[in-house]
Amino acid sequence: MKNSLLMIVIFISQFAYSQEQAAIIDMHIHSYDQNSFWYSKDFYGNLGSIDSDTHFKETYDLFRKFNIVKAVVCGNLNSVDVWKAKDTDSRIIRGIYIESPINEGIDTFHFESLIKSNKIQIFGEIGAYYSGTTLSDSIWQPYLRICEKYDIPVAIHTGGGNPGGTYTSSPKARLILGDPFLIEDVLVKYPKLRIYLMHSGEDWHEHALRLMAYYPQLYSDLGAMLWVEPLTQRYVNDFLKNAKQAGYLNQIMFGSDQMVWPNAIKMSIDYLNSLDFLSDEDKRNILYNNAARFLRIN
Repeated sequence: MKNSLLMIVIFISQFAYSQEQAAIIDMHIHSYDQNSFWYSKDFYGNLGSIDSDTHFKETYDLFRKFNIVKAVVCGNLNSVDVWKAKDTDSRIIRGIYIESPINEGIDTFHFESLIKSNKIQIFGEIGAYYSGTTLSDSIWQPYLRICEKYDIPVAIHTGGGNPGGTYTSSPKARLILGDPFLIEDVLVKYPKLRIYLMHSGEDWHEHALRLMAYYPQLYSDLGAMLWVEPLTQRYVNDFLKNAKQAGYLNQIMFGSDQMVWPNAIKMSIDYLNSLDFLSDEDKRNILYNNAARFLRIN
């Protein structure tokens, strides 16, 4: 009986806490299944979830705790299906993590059918960087045309990758491929396409800001810059200060990129809220309003 009462008290306190939080939209969440999950420490030595089931539960609990009302979830099709089946609060927007359409075995016919069946609502995270390509390369153009046809937003990885990745899992990756300037041809060719730069260019954040100024339909998310290591936090400080001074904060969205470390969601929110050069209104726009406008959420 005591245990039951304790659980009720905990649930009520967590619910009350979430109700006090203004709504958040997270534009950058990752899902995994048993085959794709990996167990590791983050830069600070914190271990992530122990398996894919725990990873979902811990991530979803944080959605509730921090009142994350919508989250773009990127993973293989199976993992996103599993997450969506457990999405009792209708928080998940279906994305897909893809580095190469050839490697994933998704031709344009299959891709279009996935969009028609609502299995893909965001085309991304596109990790073209990891496959040695850019979004401007010919291999991606048929998919972008389909996205423009059905008004499907596109999320493209920008910036670098895991240290030493070229020597291990991503032999074709090169830092230069993370430069946002390399997608300019796409912005010219598909002016109606909704695109956002994941990680806001990271070490190329000045290029991201220049593109966003020149192409007002382009948005970005903050992604791993908010938490993954001190170097990226330096980038995010410079990027947000410059965007505020230049008047382009209204194109920047929150994204935690929690990967296998759900606590990165809390770390990201806490770090963003700690930036005293941002006003409360600035933070509210980044955490919710800008993404709601980009996603056309009323």
